[in-house]
Amino acid sequence: MEYPRWDQATGPVKCRTCRVPILPGTEIWIKSKGVYYCNTCGIEAENNFGRVLPGGLEEAFLKDMNALPDVAAETSLAVAALYMARQLDSGDVAPREVTQYTKEIRLNLLQLHELYPPAEDGDDTEERRAKLQERRRREQGGGF
Repeated sequence: MEYPRWDQATGPVKCRTCRVPILPGTEIWIKSKGVYYCNTCGIEAENNFGRVLPGGLEEAFLKDMNALPDVAAETSLAVAALYMARQLDSGDVAPREVTQYTKEIRLNLLQLHELYPPAEDGDDTEERRAKLQERRRREQGGGF
């Protein structure tokens, strides 16, 4: 079966947008497996199909990515997580799969934070290392 499509409801389902029960035999718009819209909401969803506007998850993911270096956004982990966030925001994910998607996004973010840890404030390791190297150069040179 191809999605999206208009069809007749074969069993009682709920509209993804308005949450109204849809009775069997009623015309519905099926966006993807497990994602159903009543006739009224289906017309709007069909007109907006393919348009992905930043929603809550995508926006939050991008804010999380701002805390990481720019190079982290180019990794496959970041690209995959952004794709999943967009799918969740656009309603392309069946309700039973939402938990799996959010878990994957969370795990990808954790992995990215491990790969690109944020710089610690007050960490003077580099400064101390530079001073030590300068002192060694002076001492090796024989004077102050």
